[in-house]
Amino acid sequence: MIRDQYTTHTGTSLFASWAEVEQTVVSFVDFYISDFIPLYKAQGSPTSENRITDLLFIYFNSCNQGYLPFFFGKNPTQQTGYRESDMGIFANDIEMKPLLPIFEFEAKKLSSTSNNHEYVYGTRGGMERFKREIHSPHLPHCGMLGYVLDKEPNYWMGQINNWITNLATQSPLNGIDWRGDDELLHPIGTTITFSKCKSRNKRVTLPDIFIIHYLIDLT
Repeated sequence: MIRDQYTTHTGTSLFASWAEVEQTVVSFVDFYISDFIPLYKAQGSPTSENRITDLLFIYFNSCNQGYLPFFFGKNPTQQTGYRESDMGIFANDIEMKPLLPIFEFEAKKLSSTSNNHEYVYGTRGGMERFKREIHSPHLPHCGMLGYVLDKEPNYWMGQINNWITNLATQSPLNGIDWRGDDELLHPIGTTITFSKCKSRNKRVTLPDIFIIHYLIDLT
C-alpha cells in the first residue's frame, strides 16, 4: 500500500533528491488516479476544465488523509509573475525556503469542442508555459493532465504529437524550440483508464524540463 511506503517519513526528509520527489508524487498519482473516474461520474461528469480539476484536487487530498509528507494545492502561485498553474504539490514543511510546490500540474480538457492544441501551444498552451518558464522555473520535473472527454487517450496522444511535429518544422517559433524527438510524448504506461507518457522539453534559458503526462479517459 502507498500508506505503508511513506508513514515513517516526516517533513521533507523523504525528498533528498528530485528523483525522490518525482518517484513519490508519480507513484501516488499512479496508484489513485483510476479511482477518480467513478467519483467524477457520480458528480455528473462535468465538462468544465476547472470543475474537473476541483474534483481531482479534492479527491487527491482525500486519498492523502494527512499521512504523507505532502499535500495538493489548487492554483499555486509562482515566485515571480502573476501566472498560476492548475495544481501544485507542497511538502509539509513550513520552513521550506522558498515555499513553492515540489511538483506542478497543468490541466487541459481534450474534446471535439475544445481548443485542443492548447494542450501544447498558444496563449494558454500547457506545455508551452513550462517551456517558456512561466510555470515551474524552479523545477526539473512537472506534469500535464489531459481530461479526455471523447474518443480515447491514444487518439489524443497522436494528435498532440502531430501538433508538436508541425511546430518543429517552424522552430524556433516565438522564441521556443520544438525540434527533437524528446519533445514528443513517449508512452511509459497504459491502463484501461489512462495513458501515461513522458517528454523532455527545451526551455528558453533553463535546463530541459521533464513532463509526465496523464491522459485520463473520462468518456
